Amino acid sequence: MRKLIFYGFFISLGLISCGTKQDNSADQTPVVTVKTKAVHLGDISDYLQLNGKTVYLKKNAVLSPLSGYVLKVYVKFGDRVKKNQLLYEIQTKENQALSSLQGVNAGVVKVMSPSGGVVNETTVNEAGGYVAEGTPLCNIAENSQVVIQVNVPFEYSSFLRINMHCKILLSDNTTFDGVVFQQLPIVDQVNQTQQILIRPLGTRSLPENLNLTVQAVKTKHIHSKLVPKSAVMTDETQTVYWVMKVENNRLAVKIPVDKGIENNEQVEIHSPLLESGNLVITEGAYGMNDSTVVKIQN
Repeated sequence: MRKLIFYGFFISLGLISCGTKQDNSADQTPVVTVKTKAVHLGDISDYLQLNGKTVYLKKNAVLSPLSGYVLKVYVKFGDRVKKNQLLYEIQTKENQALSSLQGVNAGVVKVMSPSGGVVNETTVNEAGGYVAEGTPLCNIAENSQVVIQVNVPFEYSSFLRINMHCKILLSDNTTFDGVVFQQLPIVDQVNQTQQILIRPLGTRSLPENLNLTVQAVKTKHIHSKLVPKSAVMTDETQTVYWVMKVENNRLAVKIPVDKGIENNEQVEIHSPLLESGNLVITEGAYGMNDSTVVKIQN
């Protein structure tokens, strides 16, 4: 009898011990600390980014109106000139000989600037040389007529329509607006690109041959479900996507999604299991299993 009581005591003690261990293991369920953001509705755009450069649309070649000697030169490379400003003085061979006899400058022809702008090329820089009629003296670029030239792959040319506004991004991280004003009706035979001209808006002066980026809206979706880019997980093949949705502020549930438009900050998602206001994990979800217990950190 005493043996039975003794054995019964140890059996009861063992059961109590097991129950305590089970309770402790239940209390020791791992909890992962995460950060979350709410799914929200908003607009998102898909942008087409193209390389472009600035060109001066109007360039005026200044030619010698006659054959003769260059008597004086009034401009140099890089000078800004106004319309009808004096550029050169030229004298014919006969008039130069006559001037040497009479002691006065006879038959001097003044060459004036046909337009205002910048002297971006000079052929004749010094006086004393002989030039034939029609010889290029210098070239004047009208810097007020600067445009942006973009060589667009033909399959994308329909996205840059006439009068369409776009963004111009410079290498110094400044931006300004531009508007498409001309599509040249010719395609490069080798590259299959079409030249499109964009007029910059604003008063900023731009040098010629400046490389820049043109950003145009390709597609825009409104009232879409958006999440931070860091909330979207993927597999090694990057063909399957999901987010970790937090339910009851405690349980992380894996929700498969389809991606729409995305940019550097947010992603458009398609899933009937997500609604505006649902919390998704933005930090701490990497490698997380479905139905993981989490603790939200503000």
